Amino acid sequence: MNISIKYFIVFYTIFNGFLYGQNYNTLINQREKFIQETEFLNKLLNDTKNTQTQTIEKLNIINAKISAQTGLLNVYKETIASLKKDQKELGVQINQLEDNLHELKKNYARLIQLNHSTTRGYNRVLFFLSAKNFNQLIRRIHHFKQLTLDRKQKYQEIKQKQTELHKNKQLIIAQKAEQLDLALQKKSELKLLDQTKKDQQKIVEKLINKKDSLIRAIKVKEQETKNITKVIEELIEIEKNKKTNLTPEFKLISSEFSANKGKLPWPVSRGSVVSKFGKIAHPVLAGIFLMNNGVEIATNQTEVRSIFEGEVSKIIVLPTGLKVVIIKHGDYLTVYSNLYDTRVKKGQKVKTKQYIGSLYADSEKKQNFFEFQIWKGREKLNPTDWISGR
Repeated sequence: MNISIKYFIVFYTIFNGFLYGQNYNTLINQREKFIQETEFLNKLLNDTKNTQTQTIEKLNIINAKISAQTGLLNVYKETIASLKKDQKELGVQINQLEDNLHELKKNYARLIQLNHSTTRGYNRVLFFLSAKNFNQLIRRIHHFKQLTLDRKQKYQEIKQKQTELHKNKQLIIAQKAEQLDLALQKKSELKLLDQTKKDQQKIVEKLINKKDSLIRAIKVKEQETKNITKVIEELIEIEKNKKTNLTPEFKLISSEFSANKGKLPWPVSRGSVVSKFGKIAHPVLAGIFLMNNGVEIATNQTEVRSIFEGEVSKIIVLPTGLKVVIIKHGDYLTVYSNLYDTRVKKGQKVKTKQYIGSLYADSEKKQNFFEFQIWKGREKLNPTDWISGR
């Protein structure tokens, strides 16, 4: 075989194995993420299992759970496909190794025969002493030494191939066992997803009979959104009319905020996005769409924290009595809505992860919902692109 082709095969095998390892590890991390998300959403739902009241918030949790379960099933599917592909490639490698091993054993046998036939008819000492000159003696010594080295080298190659062959066969056995286990988990998860969809349908059927109250809730939500948006636009206009650039401190904060996109901490220590950013369909009312300037987060935590250092620009009190905290981070604003109370004041400097307020004081209320937004100037940003994916 051409040397360049051999090098290509070796490189391809190593590189392909590297890519498989990366892809497999990514799938494992995704699987763990979806499992943790599903478990957390189950906890939120269990907190309301004794409550007969069916709400949009509860439906949103179930919808988020369905999304997480669907993602988990897709990961199972991809992982099983990845394992099957790897097993196929391992099978090809095993066939190649067996062919190579067979050829090595044949060459080793020929080498032993050659060594035996070379030395059988000669007394080695007399063979060396009969050399006509010193150079011939050296060549004869080198010849016998090379035969010994070649034999040892071929033996080591055989042992190495045997070890590699055994390792690949054991790996296939392990992967087939893992594939079977994943298939069983996938089957179990399909049953759980089916049950979740049934729970979803039950809530939808009950909520559809409350159309009037759902429409009123939409109008209240829209009015709150308008009020918050108006305040944010006023803050932006005030900064614009000042005709001053950001202070060096705020320039640095703004730069660091931007540099940490995708790595910023969550506004609660544990939560789940149950209503996404942008235009979304109403979960019950067909043909009605909602516009979210941020995301709605469900949590069993009480404390809300700032996702980055900055300065409190405004605190709004909604008609419901709940509060909204707006924090400035240079060119960026973060908005925390539906707080029961606040721990900060306008103009106060805050640090990353500093608690700024709490959700519901009722000790029996284990489930909380609040909205979180990120703005840059007049541009609304998708918070899920900025906070860490855990």
